[in-house]
Amino acid sequence: MSEKKKLFTATFTFEGKRYYIRSAKSQRDADKRAALKQHALEVTSEIISPSTTFAEYARIWLPTYMENTVQRPTYLNLQSRIEKVLIPAVGRMRLKDIRPTNLQKIFAAKPGRSKDYYVKLRHLMYRIFAQAVRDHLLRDNPAESLFIPKSVNGTHRSLTEEERRCIIFTADWHSFGLFIQALLWCGLRPQEAAALRWEDIDQINHTIHIQRALKNDGTIGLPKSATGDRLIPVPPQFWVRLMPRLPERGYVFRPTRLNHYTHMAIKEGWKSFKRSLDINMGAKYISHEGKLIIQQSVLPKDLQMYCLRHTYCTDLQSAGVPINIAKELMGHSSIELTARIYTHMSDDAFSAAAQKIAAFGATASATLLPDKPGFSAVSSDTDLESNSELQVQKSV
Repeated sequence: MSEKKKLFTATFTFEGKRYYIRSAKSQRDADKRAALKQHALEVTSEIISPSTTFAEYARIWLPTYMENTVQRPTYLNLQSRIEKVLIPAVGRMRLKDIRPTNLQKIFAAKPGRSKDYYVKLRHLMYRIFAQAVRDHLLRDNPAESLFIPKSVNGTHRSLTEEERRCIIFTADWHSFGLFIQALLWCGLRPQEAAALRWEDIDQINHTIHIQRALKNDGTIGLPKSATGDRLIPVPPQFWVRLMPRLPERGYVFRPTRLNHYTHMAIKEGWKSFKRSLDINMGAKYISHEGKLIIQQSVLPKDLQMYCLRHTYCTDLQSAGVPINIAKELMGHSSIELTARIYTHMSDDAFSAAAQKIAAFGATASATLLPDKPGFSAVSSDTDLESNSELQVQKSV
């Protein structure tokens, strides 16, 4: 039997609690580890105390537990939720004074959001307060029993026919229009359209190769996921709008004085496009001190840029494109993502399905049934005519 390996132990007491630090190397290493642990506890105790506010604790929690465990975009999203949502609501309150009701009010102050938004926000609060419990600042987690308010499964929808018609009309003359049409007719993400280069367009086969995207930090990098690298066929209605600008080099969409669209440029472009679209749909604007001010808007508030990409996916469904092929064209990481959109059946898809069912039913009813008691060999007028012809052929 092998001998049990010796462990060297160093101990110290901090705030009435005994700590045991062990090392398999040497007693010196154990003492060093114990000194580092004690120093960390002392520094933390100076910052965190029973009177610590939520803002103070959350700003310690984020870099301590998230900075090296999640990707940079995710980290920035968490930071944004903490700074813009949680701290304005409960930031000045002491941790020990926060109750579930205080946190539930945060949801109430954000009505009409998607289910995904509420779930992620609740999970973030739970993780912060769970660590506070482990730090012995709280006895119970106030975010443990929060419920999600009424919400929808997604924030995007398909365009109505009127919206589609007006968007195409507006896009044909607006400076941001070709960008919009790329989203609608090719299903690109805004970040993918911003990074699209002319060399990505196959002028012979009329395809677009998506192989890069605009990242959160403003640089151009790889697509959102491995499946984001894909080929997309360019429909004729979009190709005729691209041809006048061919051949060119560099980025396809380049705003004035910029090499490619930035996040801010995309936001401003969409804002300008929506204003023009609103006017074309019948909105009333008045001019005041050189600025256009909305007097009466008709544009739906839930119309977002991603609705264009959502519409592309439902168009694939209406065209009868199999869901596994649609997944590839959309660049989805899983077929479940595509299925969420495909389950929103359009009127055209329903009509096509009804016709297929009717055709299948007609074919099935024309099948001669076996001669058994209770069954008739003729099931329709069409079958009757076919059966008569069969009898004539036999007699001949």
